[in-house]
Amino acid sequence: MTLPKFGKAFRSEFSFQPNYVPLNHGSYGTYPKALKPILRGYQEAAEEHPDRWLRYEQHLVLEKNLQLVGQMINADPKDLSFVPNASQAANNVLRSFPFKAGDKVLYYQTGYINVNKTLEFVQDHYGVELVRVDLQFPMEDDEIVDLTRQAIQHEQAKADEPKIVMAVIDALSSLPAVRLPFERLTKLVQANGILALVDGAHTMGHIELDMQAVDPDFFFANCHKWFFTPRGCCILYVPKRNQGYVHPTTITESYKYHTECSDHSSFALEQIPPTLDTSPYMCVEAAIKYRESLGGEKVINDYCHDLAVKGGALVADILGTCVLENAAKTVTTNMVNVQLPIRSTITKSDSDIVNTYLQKLIYEYNTMASPYKHNGTWWVRLCAQIYLDLDDFEIAGKALLAITNEMNKD
Repeated sequence: MTLPKFGKAFRSEFSFQPNYVPLNHGSYGTYPKALKPILRGYQEAAEEHPDRWLRYEQHLVLEKNLQLVGQMINADPKDLSFVPNASQAANNVLRSFPFKAGDKVLYYQTGYINVNKTLEFVQDHYGVELVRVDLQFPMEDDEIVDLTRQAIQHEQAKADEPKIVMAVIDALSSLPAVRLPFERLTKLVQANGILALVDGAHTMGHIELDMQAVDPDFFFANCHKWFFTPRGCCILYVPKRNQGYVHPTTITESYKYHTECSDHSSFALEQIPPTLDTSPYMCVEAAIKYRESLGGEKVINDYCHDLAVKGGALVADILGTCVLENAAKTVTTNMVNVQLPIRSTITKSDSDIVNTYLQKLIYEYNTMASPYKHNGTWWVRLCAQIYLDLDDFEIAGKALLAITNEMNKD
């Protein structure tokens, strides 16, 4: 079968409603129609003989898919497990790590809200102290590294106080959508005796990954966002040196207490979920084959990045504003941020502004992009994908302009 060219025509490969213009791929992702029979096949296998499938046969399929993920990101499959989503992965690490009262965790205010809220939970329940680093984008990579280094030096110099034991680092932040120099940040914190937890929720199928080169202490990446697997499917990477720290939030019969962080004897068994539809995890192989049939990772992401750059410039021109980008052009990946021309004297609350955009974009204009406020300025995140073209960005830009003009009149 000959596939259509990337762009609007390629939307027929997915299950979108006619005339819907989807520029919010980064929030929930989607998967091609070609994977539907694969997903349904695994679900049927679970119903045809539940005991045989759930007790024995599903584990062989899951293991094969973990091996394929390992090849994709240069990781030992024994250091990988599937979880439903990035929020669950973050909870597995943060809520099972043996923090002591007073231990410090470094994080950024631009981190994903669910992860930062998990840090609040750890603070409230375990007495951990949070060390916040504020980022004001656009920033150069060197500035981010320098701010992080300064925060570490400031905290570690305090006498008779617990030190920073962990840093939570975004690879690609969500809102604003920014590629951080996570490779350099990982090396920096580790050089200071700090464990690096890297939130790579947006990375799989978006940027090249090499776990052996980056060597984070903990890492997770959704497959259902940019890699075209069904929801929810996420990879949690924990090298053997740290597997004794990590337990799932749902404890099962395989639980084992570890006195040594390098005790990895129960990691694989503990990560096997209780009764759960694991079919999305088993679709990684099909997603890899599908993406290879399109030309592979570079072809897909070259198209998406080019469209994000051009689409962002077009929307900024329509709105009369600018794109969030630094001098080195390292901010924009397949997601682009454009400033919204909301007047500073508007009386609506921030939540009302967001809800107005969401409701009108979805129900009046049949499109979607994510509005947000960063350091006092309003922006919108637009996501490029192979089923979009420049005309789609124009549609979204005109919708955003109409909504903004209407709000500015109030």
